Amino acid sequence: MQKRRESCKISQNSGRTLFPRAAHLCYNKTHTRRGGIVKMYIPVSRVLPLRRPDEVDIQQAARYMGARGGPDAATQALLERWAAPLLAAAAPRAVWLRAPVSALEDLWQGKDIARHLAGCGEVVLLAVTLGPGVDAQIRRAGVGDVAAGAASDALASALTEQAADQAEASLREMAAAEGVYLTGRYSPGYGDWPIGVQPRIAALLDTARRIGLCVTDTCLMLPRKSVTAALGVSREPVTGYRAGCAHCQLRDKCEYRKRGETCES
Repeated sequence: MQKRRESCKISQNSGRTLFPRAAHLCYNKTHTRRGGIVKMYIPVSRVLPLRRPDEVDIQQAARYMGARGGPDAATQALLERWAAPLLAAAAPRAVWLRAPVSALEDLWQGKDIARHLAGCGEVVLLAVTLGPGVDAQIRRAGVGDVAAGAASDALASALTEQAADQAEASLREMAAAEGVYLTGRYSPGYGDWPIGVQPRIAALLDTARRIGLCVTDTCLMLPRKSVTAALGVSREPVTGYRAGCAHCQLRDKCEYRKRGETCES
């Protein structure tokens, strides 16, 4: 109990719970190594409070609609018209856990995620969703108006990234208070990390109960405007690894590549 109390210690400066370590247990997992059995503990996931952004990033939404160098007047007006109802429908929620990399070995399928976590003894799993209201608003906007539906979908994608950025910023703040470092987010589907790990990530994070996020048998996330990711945790500064277009599973149908751009530009 003493270790549990220490891991929940509150910072006197911030008044927030410090970055909880893997000692915040839950259930065990058994590994066989050289004939021995090692019990690894994976912590219970935690809800991460998020606030609804004050506005949607219109410029990013325009990029999702294929705008180059900024939207034209018509696209700008369309996005601005549908941004308010889309934002009103959003209820961003997030859940996360921190665990030893070795305790989640079944997740690290492919070389790229292994490179991303190189030098990290622990990992943070994160899931973020905008909630079912956004999916409903996209459908409403698209009834009889294809352009409005496309604009709402693009706005929702931009807002999802804003919510994920907010969640990551909160995690970085907690990590900094402990004196550890995080890589950037790396999501299933990046490089050769298969989206087939989505159900396992959702189960570990208990997303259905924690934030209302479910994953279908075909690895589709519901609500659709949701994202999962892994961030490495290290005692030394780390940046992680981005696989690049050559290994991306979406490279053959990527709209950015068709325009001679990348999703990082």
